[in-house]
Parts: sequence; C-alpha cells; structure tokens
Amino acid sequence: MRKFLMTVVGLPVLATGAFAAYRVLERDYRYQELVRVGDRLFADDQPVEASRSYGSAIELKPEEPLAYVKRADAERRQGNLARALADVERAGAISDDVLLVSSRLAELLYESDRFDEAVLHYEKVLALVPDSPSILYQLGLAHFRAGRAAEAIEALNRAADLRRDFWESYYLRGAVFLSIGGVDEAESDFRTALDVAPEAGLAREALIELYLDRKIPDRALPLVQEEIAARPGDAFAHLRLADVHRLAGRTAEAIEAVGHALDKDPNLPAAYLRLGELWLDEAGERGDAVAAEKALAALTTVVKMDPSSGAAALALGRAYLALGHEERGFAELQRASQATPVPVEALRLLGDLYRAKKTPTEAVTAYHVYLKLNGESPVVLERLGDAYVESGNPQTAAEVYLRLAALEPRRVTPLVKAARAYLLLGDHDSAAQTCSRGLAVNPENQALTELLAETGRLRPSGSGEPRAR
Repeated sequence: MRKFLMTVVGLPVLATGAFAAYRVLERDYRYQELVRVGDRLFADDQPVEASRSYGSAIELKPEEPLAYVKRADAERRQGNLARALADVERAGAISDDVLLVSSRLAELLYESDRFDEAVLHYEKVLALVPDSPSILYQLGLAHFRAGRAAEAIEALNRAADLRRDFWESYYLRGAVFLSIGGVDEAESDFRTALDVAPEAGLAREALIELYLDRKIPDRALPLVQEEIAARPGDAFAHLRLADVHRLAGRTAEAIEAVGHALDKDPNLPAAYLRLGELWLDEAGERGDAVAAEKALAALTTVVKMDPSSGAAALALGRAYLALGHEERGFAELQRASQATPVPVEALRLLGDLYRAKKTPTEAVTAYHVYLKLNGESPVVLERLGDAYVESGNPQTAAEVYLRLAALEPRRVTPLVKAARAYLLLGDHDSAAQTCSRGLAVNPENQALTELLAETGRLRPSGSGEPRAR
C-alpha cells in the first residue's frame, strides 16, 4: 500500500519534470530550426528575411550567442554595420569563443573604417592562431589603412614567410612600399606576386600603373598585352594599351586601341574620353582643326553619357578653345572646376583665361586652388605673381616671386620680377636688395643691372644702404 501511495504521489512530480524537459527540448529544436532557416535564406541571398529568422531565434534564446553572430552576418550583407557590430558585441558578452567573436569584430570594425580597433581584435585572433597567413594579411591591411606602414610590412613579411604562394601578401606589401616611396621594392613585390600567380590581375594592374607613372611604356606594354590575352573581352584592357601607346608617342596606335575598346563596349564613357584626348593631342601637335573637330565630337558624346565627369568637361573646354570658341571653352572649364574630384589642369587654364579677360582677382583664386591641390609648380607660381601685380597687389606678388626663386635658385627671372614689384610698391631698399641677390647669381644680367641703377635714382638722398630682408 505504501509503495502504491509513493508511486501515486511521485507521478505528478515526474510528469512536471518530463514536461519541463520537453519544453526545453522543444525550444532548443525551434531555435536550431530558425537558425537553419536563416542560413538557407542567407545562402539564397535573402539577408533581410534571414535577419528576421535569426531575430526570432534570439527571442527564443537570448542567452545563446550563435544567432547574434549569424544575424550580424546578415546585417553586414545589407550594409547595416552598426547593427552588425551591436550583435557581435552582444555575442562577445555571452560567449567565451574569442576566436569567433574577435574575428567578426575585427572585420566589422575594419569595414567601419575603425582601423585601430580592428588591429586590436586581429591581434587577439592572432594570439590564438599565430601561424595564420590570412590573419597576418588582414592585420597588415588594417595597419596600412591606419597609416602604420612599418607595422604593415612586418605582418606581411610574416605572412609571406609562412606561405610562399600567398600572392596577396606580396601585392599588398608592394602597395605599402609604394605609399612610402619605395618604388623599387614595390616593383619587386608586384613582380613576385605575378610570378607566384600569373592570373593575379590586381598585381599586373598595379605594375602597369607603376610603369605608366614612371613613364616607362616599354615595360608596361608586355604586361598590358598579357592582360588582353587573359581577358580578351575586357574593354578596359584595350584602354590601358591606348595609354601605353599615348605615353610612347604612338598616337595612331593609341587611337586604334581605343577603337578596339569601343568594339568591346560601345557605351563606355572612358573610351570616348580617351579618344577625345588623343585627337586633342593631334590637334595641338599639328594645329589641325579637323583633329580638334573629331575631339569635340567624341567629348560631346562622353559629356552626354557622364555629365558629372570633370575630366570630360576639362577636355571639352580644351577642344572649344582649340577651335577658337573661347566662351564655350570658358564655360566648360568652369564646370570642370566644380566637379568632384576637380581636374587641376582646369584651374590653371581658368586662371589664364581670367587674366586674358582682365579679371586678375579671379585668376589669383584659380591659381591658388591649383597650387593647393597640385603642390608647388614653378609655372603656376610665376603666373600667380603676375596676376597679383595685375590686380594691384605688388607686395604679395613680390612674396610669390621670392617663393619661386627659392624653388629655382639658379634662375634670375623671379628676382627680376620681385624687384619690379618692390619698385611698384615704392620699397626701393627691398628692390635693391633683390637685384643684388640676382646679380650674385648672374652678374651679367642686364635687366637686374638696369633695375639696380633705377633704384639708386629713385631712392631718396640719405636713405642709406638697402635693409636686409
């Protein structure tokens, strides 16, 4: 009887425990099923629906990290980096899996341009997998983007040592070297990347760019030909060939290469731009109005296709000027100067046109912006000084001419112009000082000799020696 009573009393307890266990198992099953559904949706490129499925799983088991990490991947696919970061950070708070969480955090922080923080998390991952070339590569990339070239090179050296066929590490190391002026090292690394992986288009493209920047078209030519052979249907490879021929002075071959690019893609604005620029080269070399008309036709096409292109507006402005249509050329150059990015040559040409129009104040502004964007240019500095003189500001003109003299210490013309500016200002002592400085470089210069004599005539009696500047 007692055994029976114990059994009767125990049955509800067992039933309650079994029911609770069943609910736990059911919740686990539903959680896993929602995660699987999310995975299928994510694999089918439906990240929005995948996020919802992972979110339902999180509602079921908010203490489990898996769905947070997976929803972060889905949000990342949608470009919602802030939401993805929040999910991974939540996963990190409830998970001991440092490798999983830190690797995801590093990737998201990198994509969010938070490179210093990304470096910290890549270093955490590297502490767990110290012999991972891919993590070393990512660490090197994050250091590079954070502006630390030495640390980037160190990480990439380790990656290359661990895996000799890892062409990406050589390619990136070449880019880092190039960013700090190591052109020879960059060339060597790009070459190594191509030796390791002849199909590595990024390395080939980087090497082509390097040779074009260094104006060595003969070295670029075989690489471009390899690129065309590797991707015969790619119009841009033919445009690269046009760039090589143009740099080598082979305009006819360059125009032919652009024609092949247009055969591959008749709606390519860059091809019409190249064609217009090449015909402009022809017009400039021969004074050929027919070539200028051909340039105008090509460039009008590209401006219609891409109205926001500053490079196209610049070239079209040059074409109008070559044909004598100054007002149209001026309007296109103004449009080019308002583009993003600004083609700096447009600012130089605008400055020249403003001076021709007798509006030197506007020329001063155009030249200043040119110099800010393009660095010190002797030609533009001299024109800036001339524009200041024309605008009635000889003091600033003299300062600009002296800047130019510092850039070109063996040339006396800037000192001649500075002395004249000081005379306009009435500063005879500074004019005499500048003349003496120029005569120390070129004692036979007649203009400086005459200017020095003029300062002596104009200086009031008893004014003393020229003061030092």
